[in-house]
Amino acid sequence: MLTKHNRVYLLLIIMGIALRLAFILAADSRQPTFLSGGSDAPVYVLLAQNIVAGKGFAYAGQPSAFRPPGYPLLLAGSQLLFGSQYITAIRYLQLVIGLLTIFICARISSRISGSEAERQTTIVGLFLPTLIFFTAQLLTECASTFLTALFLWLLVDQQENGDLRSACGLGVLAGLESLIRFNAAVLPVFAAAAVVQSRKRTAMLTRIVSIVTLTVLVVTPWFVRNERVFHGQVLLSTQTGANMVQGVLTSQGRTQPGDTEKLNVAMGWSFQNLETNGTQRLSLPSEVELNRQAAQLVPHLWAQQSWKAIPLLARKVADFWLSTDQFLDITSLTVAQRSIRMLGVLAYLVVLAFAFRGIVHLRKTQPKVAFLFILYAVGFTILHLPFVMNTRLRIPLMDPLIIILAGVGSASLGPLFRYGREEGDFLKPPDTSATVTT
Repeated sequence: MLTKHNRVYLLLIIMGIALRLAFILAADSRQPTFLSGGSDAPVYVLLAQNIVAGKGFAYAGQPSAFRPPGYPLLLAGSQLLFGSQYITAIRYLQLVIGLLTIFICARISSRISGSEAERQTTIVGLFLPTLIFFTAQLLTECASTFLTALFLWLLVDQQENGDLRSACGLGVLAGLESLIRFNAAVLPVFAAAAVVQSRKRTAMLTRIVSIVTLTVLVVTPWFVRNERVFHGQVLLSTQTGANMVQGVLTSQGRTQPGDTEKLNVAMGWSFQNLETNGTQRLSLPSEVELNRQAAQLVPHLWAQQSWKAIPLLARKVADFWLSTDQFLDITSLTVAQRSIRMLGVLAYLVVLAFAFRGIVHLRKTQPKVAFLFILYAVGFTILHLPFVMNTRLRIPLMDPLIIILAGVGSASLGPLFRYGREEGDFLKPPDTSATVTT
């Protein structure tokens, strides 16, 4: 028979799943986004349509490596299988992998901090607004977040066991996620750190080589394709230069009012001119040349910032970790959309506070795991400093870690309130009057 505590837990799970399902049902099956300004979804849809039409991974017949290939290929497959219902099919797929993401994160919490942490992580994950929001968007976040959760599971596995199996898994996952989000290409660095931190000290070089080799092997088809269409001038991406220009001029990368004009002035083009099948794409040179020209601008743009570079970097970190971009710069959205996002940010900040408590707790109970998690969080933050930084970039890389730590943090507070729950008084300390000393 279920206890009252278990009944409440089960009810919350049902409510969390129902909320996600309702979010999908409320979305227009003809639109790739819901409660959003549009974002990058139309670009992924266009690439998928071009692939299905036999035009290749290209805009207006011009080969592209501006976006990773993984998600457009997923959309293209869905278009072929489900026709006009492909948007709905993708949303239900993202519902499933979103729930799997929470399950994996909960199991990680259980592994490092016990069953109560698992429960707390499950509830936090089900109700965290950012993870709910992207269920209905045709964007890379859901797929990438799922792969990150799997990566963190194997990261802990590697630290604990130092086995070749988890090392190989880390390499495969790093490669797959790199095909969905280019910034995941640095994941092997953190995987190698887990090898070095692992309890098993033998065959460390073999495990590191396996991670790097498998990452490269997974991404090799993309490398080969780029070698063929760009004649050796592109390895992974043509977005690096433009992203670094954005990192100075429009650091949120969210195309707010005036942002396009800034990029046009600096680079002579904007993403709207590039990611289209229209004639304006044909007036631009190849992505190789555009990327090179943009990269050459970056040192001068940072030099122009002078001392203002410090507050700019601080603002970027705040946008990344505190989601300030979601309540300070949302004038392009409706009043209802702004209100929803601001409430979502407040909920996220509460979760982040619990996550901070969680990492403090882990430093005492699981110091090596805590070190890996801190290295992962700090490392990705530093690596993003030259580029765009915003909530969307944080979600797939950090939100799985945040809900894991929030569950650990919440569970670690349990002993402070245990007696209150048993005796009806949250402030009442344990009764020690009957203690017998000998």
